[in-house]
Amino acid sequence: MKILYRSMWMAACLALAGGGMAPMVQAQSGGQNAPQQQPGDITDHEDQTLLETLKANGDFTTLVKALNEAGMSDMLDDNGPYTIFAPTDEAFARLPQSERQALLGGEHEEWLEKVLKYHMLPGTVPASEFRVLGRPQALVGQLGLDVQDGQYRVNDIPVDRQEIRAHNGIIHPIKGVLTPWDATGLRPDS
Repeated sequence: MKILYRSMWMAACLALAGGGMAPMVQAQSGGQNAPQQQPGDITDHEDQTLLETLKANGDFTTLVKALNEAGMSDMLDDNGPYTIFAPTDEAFARLPQSERQALLGGEHEEWLEKVLKYHMLPGTVPASEFRVLGRPQALVGQLGLDVQDGQYRVNDIPVDRQEIRAHNGIIHPIKGVLTPWDATGLRPDS
């Protein structure tokens, strides 16, 4: 019983101390102070799966199509938690035509699956933990996470400051498509 009371007291103290320590960061638009999203904050998408959240957002139609082509939709609908570095439609559009065709043309499914898994981490990783993790292991390969001058980055690609939470993970919109190192010969241009 003593242990239970001690545990409850510690939890209460930590909750009180953590509430007043939420850091303030500069919002990207307007330069106004905005609270950084904290673990435990409730968001609009927490009752949806990662896949439902990607579909509802509207900026990830190419990614959703790629996930369907690779047979990975169920993975994001029922399983997790995962952290997804999600290229926007604009990020896919910026790829050279030949690279985009090789990735999304339907002829290189194994390469597409490898690229998509390179965008995913097991577990939930909020942006506030980027510096701590540094070089986490994705489902395929290793990523480099960093924060430079207040800008979150994955493999030197900018990450949108506003993460999107779903009930089975977190989505970090990114402004480019990550390409894993390939020694297996799966990459179409290798």
